[in-house]
Amino acid sequence: MAKRHVIFVVGSTATGKSEWALKLAQEFKGVIVNCDSVQLYKKLDIGSAKPSKEEQALVPHYLLDYVNPPEEMTAGNYCRDFYAILESIPEEKPVFVVGGTGFYFMAIEKGMYPVIPVPAEIQAQVALELETEEGALRLHAEMMKADPEYGAKIHLSDRYRIGRAIELIRSQGKSVTQIQAEFESQRKPFPFPLLKIGPSWDREVLRERIGQRVEKMLAAGLVNEVQGLLDEGLASWAPMSSVGYKETLEYLRGGMSLSQLQEQITTNTHQLAKRQRTWFQRDKDIQWFDGASGFAEARTVVEKFLKP
Repeated sequence: MAKRHVIFVVGSTATGKSEWALKLAQEFKGVIVNCDSVQLYKKLDIGSAKPSKEEQALVPHYLLDYVNPPEEMTAGNYCRDFYAILESIPEEKPVFVVGGTGFYFMAIEKGMYPVIPVPAEIQAQVALELETEEGALRLHAEMMKADPEYGAKIHLSDRYRIGRAIELIRSQGKSVTQIQAEFESQRKPFPFPLLKIGPSWDREVLRERIGQRVEKMLAAGLVNEVQGLLDEGLASWAPMSSVGYKETLEYLRGGMSLSQLQEQITTNTHQLAKRQRTWFQRDKDIQWFDGASGFAEARTVVEKFLKP
């Protein structure tokens, strides 16, 4: 029986990973599964750089443009949907998973830490203690005593993580380090042959590509897209805080010119790309190829991976 093969096509925004995945999926008769946390949503087309209807028609696309507002997705929901979709795809078809949301890639490859419920009274007590500087210092000391290994990674000012650690210590009688170790010991490996590739660009060239993309988005009607979502009462919908949408919301509320909007989106997209690059560079299994000239080499690696 054919064994399902999965290829992650990853990278920062504007690197051309979607174009690479589309070409590869066409050539190797595969399918594309979206792994971009904004392209999941309906009505977020221009600002998310969603593939066009014409591109989507070239090969089957999954987990793209399927979540209706005002629904909101989590990595856990995405993981569930990803494995459900894989069950419906014929095993002989290579699956190209493409996007820039590193946390979602990690979730489907390595699993999600379980969401451990904490009694409301413990949550309330911890929240109360965190309200004061003195209380936060006490909780930090409690965390350091109960879990010095985890505590060494948490800054004194990170009250959210201090609070969450104390909730788990008090409710479970276990340290965060213990809980993580138990999860690691039970975690199953990714169930399919997996290859990870991505296009890479010089930072200055990527900055130019981002600038061109933002210019095209504005020309294609990003402001009108966001105005339409505002008219539907979706200003506080979670994906509206993503890059491109949040700046356009500010523009529509006044106080910014169109050129300032373009500059702001470009700057924030560049910062996003930097964060994405940092995330993916931690994964030593990803094979990087020159964005301008490396497609043929990447294609050869994919072909070898897919050979029986």
